[in-house]
Amino acid sequence: MSTVATTRERLVAAALQGAAVHGIARLSMGDVARIAGLSRQTLYKHFSSKQELVAAVVAEEAAAITAEVVAAVDGIDDPRDALRAGILTALRATREHPVLDRLVRTEPESLVPFLTIEGSPTMLLVRQAAETVVASYFPAMSAVDLRRVADIIARLLVSYAVTAPDDPPEVVADAIAVFLVDGVAHQRA
Repeated sequence: MSTVATTRERLVAAALQGAAVHGIARLSMGDVARIAGLSRQTLYKHFSSKQELVAAVVAEEAAAITAEVVAAVDGIDDPRDALRAGILTALRATREHPVLDRLVRTEPESLVPFLTIEGSPTMLLVRQAAETVVASYFPAMSAVDLRRVADIIARLLVSYAVTAPDDPPEVVADAIAVFLVDGVAHQRA
């Protein structure tokens, strides 16, 4: 692993740690450099602004959760069971993420733009993963329908990450899976 990657990873980890303590609004670049044990100059070589650094943290955490979701559906043959497993994994991971939970409760205005803006790395990543998974279960689906279904799934998952539903994750995952798979099956008929 290169020193650049190691330094960047240390800074992202330090920003995540700092956000858990200070939140995003009160997190300073000095805090991040101090937590990482690096100089501010080194920090600014890798990230030109706090917004860029926070975006990197959000993207990395979204990638980790997305990888968990993709792994959860691996090997499941039934599309409804796969969707249920993937959504359940996503709901649990977002509910149990200590920094995400803290930020959603205390300063959602700082976090929401990184998750919900059209074209954000998080939305694109989740949509791409959903598209890949849906395509594997419905290979005959048109590209347009595939994009639409993946977009619905991505928006639902990001929405639930920001505002957890009242029902338990198992109930929500089952309801979404039935609704989406039955809807997709109906579209194909």
